[in-house]
Amino acid sequence: MSLFSVALVLILIMDPIGNINSYLSLVKEIPPKRQRWIVIREMLFALIAMIIFNYLGEFIFDFLGLSETTVRLSSGVILFLIAIKILFTAPDSMRANLPVGEPFIFPLAIPLIAGPALLATIMLYAHIEPYQSVMLIAILIAWLVAAVVIYFSSTIKRFLGESGLMAFERLIGMVLVLIAIQRFLEGILLLWATHPNPT
Repeated sequence: MSLFSVALVLILIMDPIGNINSYLSLVKEIPPKRQRWIVIREMLFALIAMIIFNYLGEFIFDFLGLSETTVRLSSGVILFLIAIKILFTAPDSMRANLPVGEPFIFPLAIPLIAGPALLATIMLYAHIEPYQSVMLIAILIAWLVAAVVIYFSSTIKRFLGESGLMAFERLIGMVLVLIAIQRFLEGILLLWATHPNPT
């Protein structure tokens, strides 16, 4: 996988555009100056979690001895489930049931930014990608994009409006569906190559 493709998938899963309304709802009673500090703090917590799971994933998959075929098929399934959740938001989702008060790690850093789906994907990709430097740079790129979007969330919302935000989120979901199918097909092709039918 290229650096760009890994970073793009991580950005899509983080879905910073989709988190704009959630973030603004969480900080609506907080002064703007304090909001900027909250963004920086929570994004740093999210980055720490992402880096930890990057190294944790490599250790876990090596320890379990899972094949690359299994990892690729699993990543396809996970990405598809993430895309479905983005396209069809459930009424019992975290975004629909935000707690009251200033966020501290929960729910902004984890799980809205660095949620289970993102951390699981980082673990999977850390096992597939042979160069740790590529994964770390991809994580930093995705994190920086998400941080900028959240930091300027008020401006972005004024520019796009509610309908624009919704359209972007649906587009992200559709792109993730395509990537998920591609990853799943890659796993099937790898399975076929490593376990051909006997002649």
